[in-house]
Amino acid sequence: MAPGAAVVTRVIRYALIVILAAVFFFPVAATITNSFMTVTEIGERYASGNQDIQAFVQTGEGENTQVGKIVKKSVSLIPLRITLSQYYTVLIEEYKYLNMFWNSVKLSAGITVLHVFIAIITAYVFAKVEFRGRDIIFFIYIVVMMMPFQVTLLPNYILVRSLNLLDTYYSILLPGIFAPFGVFLMRQFMKYIPDEMIEAAVLESDSVKDLFITVIIPMAKPGIIALTVLTFAENWNMVEQPLIYLSDALKHPLSLALNSIIKSNNAIAFAGSVIYMMPIIILFLYFEEYIIQGLENSKL
Repeated sequence: MAPGAAVVTRVIRYALIVILAAVFFFPVAATITNSFMTVTEIGERYASGNQDIQAFVQTGEGENTQVGKIVKKSVSLIPLRITLSQYYTVLIEEYKYLNMFWNSVKLSAGITVLHVFIAIITAYVFAKVEFRGRDIIFFIYIVVMMMPFQVTLLPNYILVRSLNLLDTYYSILLPGIFAPFGVFLMRQFMKYIPDEMIEAAVLESDSVKDLFITVIIPMAKPGIIALTVLTFAENWNMVEQPLIYLSDALKHPLSLALNSIIKSNNAIAFAGSVIYMMPIIILFLYFEEYIIQGLENSKL
């Protein structure tokens, strides 16, 4: 390929990457900036022309004035006036959303810690321990992982109901910590840990705990961090499980609250969305290098 053609190809490639990145980043940027808009501006920009906005704007005299028949306008990234009123409403006045936020933290963190712990041990057995039927059992793991999540909802519901765990967090924790994806990811990673290092650690100490602390966990650190972030993100976004297993609305995670926020008060929808997505964004930004390294080294 001629040098000129190579330059043109590279420019086109980078241009496509920039365009795609801008397309995916725009909704996130719009959500964050719109969360600092006033209630009035949210109503003016996102309410349909025939919709009566049931929002009230406080006047200078302290009286509330109803806003109605507001014309829909285009999306804007720059608020006319920056305010924290949306966050005040979500975090202080509508405290139930903050309660749902902590419900999400408890569920996601609990499932993540237990799932990663079980996945590390199980993956080591599948990768480094020889026993009869190992490959067949792992094949079953792969088949289960390839099934759509909705396929296992009914069997899990029947099992949870028979154990009298409905409307408890155990109904979500138990199926979540035994998900097959973590075992698959960590096995792919541990297959490439040198057997010589494991043999040397076994000769030095017969303790299984020492083997994992000195060799397995340090060598598999990128994969463990990648699995931790991916597991937390997956469970942070759960919808079907709490909707089916938890009848008590006070136990619902924040992922179920966004739809009700939009229906009940679209003026705080952006602030609720920002609060919802910030933990995942922070995790991915902070552990980005480990996630990329872990997925690359796992040979997926």
